[in-house]
Amino acid sequence: MMILAPEKTTTEGACILIVDDDEGVRENLGELFELVGYSILTARSATEALQRLGQNNVDLLLTDYRMPGPNGVELIESARRMKPGLRAILMTAFGDTFTEIESVRRGAIGYVNKPFEADEITNLVARILALRGA
Repeated sequence: MMILAPEKTTTEGACILIVDDDEGVRENLGELFELVGYSILTARSATEALQRLGQNNVDLLLTDYRMPGPNGVELIESARRMKPGLRAILMTAFGDTFTEIESVRRGAIGYVNKPFEADEITNLVARILALRGA
């Protein structure tokens, strides 16, 4: 993923939890969102993500679909039970219409196919965080 310095957003300072079992993806997305002005937490599994959610004030969950253990859709469902107002985006390289519908049914507010451009994901996150003013 190529990282360009995007414009600062009006939701600057919001906390994003990035969940992906690929360390490179976590690092790249973390750097990208820090450039925009967000606070970042990362986790490599659904179990670790739920621990972070319990210990931190998170505004947005950005999770991969395929991970060892519970998948991203299951994580979103569990996370929204813990924090009903939490906004979530599912990222996947293996998506189809069923996965997209299932993710929304279980609480996702956004869905993005990998690979994606930096401005695509930062714009999606900014729009979702602005919905209720993070």
